[in-house]
Order: sequence, then C-alpha cells, then structure tokens
Amino acid sequence: MNLTSQLDSPDPIFILGIMPRCGTNHLMDLICLHPEVAPGRSPVKEDLFVENSDHLIRYVSDVRASWDPIWGEFPQDIEADLLRSLGDGLISFLWADRGCRLVTKSPSVKNVGRFHQLFPEARLVVLIRDGRSIVQSCIDTFGWDFDTAAHRFSGAASELLTSFVANGSTTECLVVRYEDLVTDMQATMIGVLDYAGLAPDKFDFLAAAALPVRGSSSHLGPRRTSVHWEPVPKDASFRPLERWRSWDEGKLARFEWIAGQEARALGYEVTGREVHRTAVHRLLDLRWRARRGVRRAFYRLRGRLGPATRPARDRLKMLAKDRDR
Repeated sequence: MNLTSQLDSPDPIFILGIMPRCGTNHLMDLICLHPEVAPGRSPVKEDLFVENSDHLIRYVSDVRASWDPIWGEFPQDIEADLLRSLGDGLISFLWADRGCRLVTKSPSVKNVGRFHQLFPEARLVVLIRDGRSIVQSCIDTFGWDFDTAAHRFSGAASELLTSFVANGSTTECLVVRYEDLVTDMQATMIGVLDYAGLAPDKFDFLAAAALPVRGSSSHLGPRRTSVHWEPVPKDASFRPLERWRSWDEGKLARFEWIAGQEARALGYEVTGREVHRTAVHRLLDLRWRARRGVRRAFYRLRGRLGPATRPARDRLKMLAKDRDR
C-alpha cells in the first residue's frame, strides 16, 4: 500500500500544458469549480514536479548503486518502487485540503514520458493549443522572439508525440484542446470530469460559462497595460482563438518551417503550404542559433559576475580570478 492510499486520498489530478500560454490557468479554474477537488498548498501555483524530475532519477539510481549486494538479492523493480514512493511524498507535500481531491498543474510537458513512473495512480490531463496562438501569446506576454517561441513549441510537441508513441496509445492520459474549452465548454468539461472520476451533475456549468479570464495576453481589463493574473470578466473583445490571424505570409511560412509538422501531428490544420526559399529559412535558423548562443553566454557570465548591484570593480575581479584558474 502506498502513502497516498494510506492517507485515503483518491487519485490526484495533474494538468500538464504543452507549454506556457496554452490555457492551464483556465482549465485549472474550471476543474476547481467542482466541489470535490481543491488546489495544492499555497502559494505553489504550478508544481513542475515532472519537469524537474531528472534529479529524482539520478537520486534513485545513485541510492540503488550504493546498496551492497552482500545484503541479499534485490528485486528488479525496486528502483521503480523507490521512484513511486518519492512521487507519493510529492503528492503528500502538495495535498493541502485532505477532504478533497488534489488538482495541480504545470505549463510544461518536459519529461512527460516518465509521469506514470512517478504518479502511477494519478489522472493525467494534457492540454494542447494551436501553436500559432501560443507563439503569439508568448511574444505578447514574455517578449520572446518569434523563432524562440516557435522552436519551443516544436520541441514540446515533439516530446509529447514521442511519449504517445512510446506508450503505444494515449489511454493513460486525456488530451484536451484549449479550443474545445472555448467553443464547446460543456461537452469538453463533461469529458474531463468523466475521465477524472468526478460527477458531472455536481459541476456548476453556469459558473463555468461565466468564468472570468486570468492571465490573458490581450484581454487585460480596465486600466491595465500588462499581463496579470487577476480575474477579468469576459466580453465580446475576448477572442483567444484569433491571436495569430494578423500574421503576414512571412510569419506563416516561418512557423510552417519550424513547427508545421508537429502542429499537424497534434491535429491542427495549419497552412500546410509548401515552404519556398529554403535557403532563406536555413540562414534564419543559423542567425537564431547564434543569437541564442550569445544570450546563453551572457546569462552564464552574469551568473559568474554576481548580481548587477555588485560594484563593477568587484565583478571584474571575480572574472579575472576565474580566468587565472
């Protein structure tokens, strides 16, 4: 019997979004309208357990390697048991309202392929969204450049699709399209509730239809000029499916070059037009990689020099010491 069973906890519900700006706040708010669920401990808004699980894999491997064979024969699945126990501990840490099902979210599918190794009894809901809308929202919200946002979507979609192939099917999770939440909320939420084992007749669909917007990159509300996460009532100006409609032919072709294949594999009908000027796109790829390399070098240098508040003379001395080593 695992830890969560000992605590009489029903299966927790994890939401993994394909990447930031895919709508995990909205889906989380919707699920939390059900009286039998509650979010995790405050102020943790996003658990990010799976994204950062590389350390746990190494920890389990190192611990197992340190056990002396002279003690006896260890079962083959003992590492898997240890990893599951760590997952139980993470759930226990996050689970605040012991009278309700835990629901938590992360806007990332990094390491999604090992989700059920950590949380074999959890219900996994994967939220996807049109990559073009995600790219435009990341530009508006975070100031990312177009290529960075498109490449991040491509990489996230590739990892998600690879996990589907590795598992043989998507039966171990429920894939939800953000667009379906917007255009057919009731039917989509009935599917989510059924999958999660939550009674739809206890869900407040009227409140769900009137749910305010949180974190929109364009629907900011009165007297707001930047993205925030305070509730804003919806009106006719809230059009989350139209973010990329103003793109010119150059942006459409660039997205097709970087991420068109992955977007179609997720079921989105992107332009599909043949990309011409291949040499131009390859040159743009080289320029983007070079800029990314410069940015990474700058961040590494900034970390070595310390915070910007440190006097420049002291920071340069630190750099000189590192060079002399």
